[in-house]
Amino acid sequence: MPNNFVKHFFSFPKNLNHKFNDRPHFSNYNFIMEKYYNSLNQIDITQGFSPEKIYITSDLHLFHKNIIKYVNRPFDFSPEGCSKMNEFLLKKFDELPEDCLIWILGDVILNRSILQERTSAVIWRMKQNRKINLILGNHDKQCKKEKDETYIEYFTKSGFDMVFNKPIIFNNKYIFSHEPVFIPENRDFINLHGHTHNRFVTEDFFLSEYNKTFPKKKVNPKKYINVCMDAHNFEILKLNELIEF
Repeated sequence: MPNNFVKHFFSFPKNLNHKFNDRPHFSNYNFIMEKYYNSLNQIDITQGFSPEKIYITSDLHLFHKNIIKYVNRPFDFSPEGCSKMNEFLLKKFDELPEDCLIWILGDVILNRSILQERTSAVIWRMKQNRKINLILGNHDKQCKKEKDETYIEYFTKSGFDMVFNKPIIFNNKYIFSHEPVFIPENRDFINLHGHTHNRFVTEDFFLSEYNKTFPKKKVNPKKYINVCMDAHNFEILKLNELIEF
């Protein structure tokens, strides 16, 4: 795997007030993590939809040719191959029922030269008559927006119904995020996440040298659910098959 992708794979959110690893002997990380969890918004992720009508996915990387090479997607590494990848992934949304809610946990698009109109076109194709929400990923924040607008404004204008710039919590149990969130042994959270593509969180995930934010501690892999398209043969998942409502 290329070194630049390894670094990308272990890029962590920078919205904690305290950098644990600046103080390697700091032991009260549970207290700091509680402050972090309390800073996240509690959201009813159903938005009025019945559980069987809610779908979830992540990390499409539309228009991102290099992702074909990085995670071995079955397309030619060429502009033509990237176009075929885009169409293949968008057809997965065409197959969803009309009256449903879709959650995307980040990295919809990566191409700094794509204009707003083209971004809107693919999002409206995914949306159609549905409702579609987004938790921003690290690559979504590289799109070509206007200088005076936020990425929340950019993606709302492009067609998303709700856009969040940090993880959210549902039912005091489920954390929805782009990048995996550290969960200590004494907490019963389940983290639905994207970012890791076809790789899954292992107990040593947060021991990586690229983890500059969360504690360098082992975790329980059973507390993590990877919803990336690459991890599920490019299928969009039904949320009621992943969590309890």
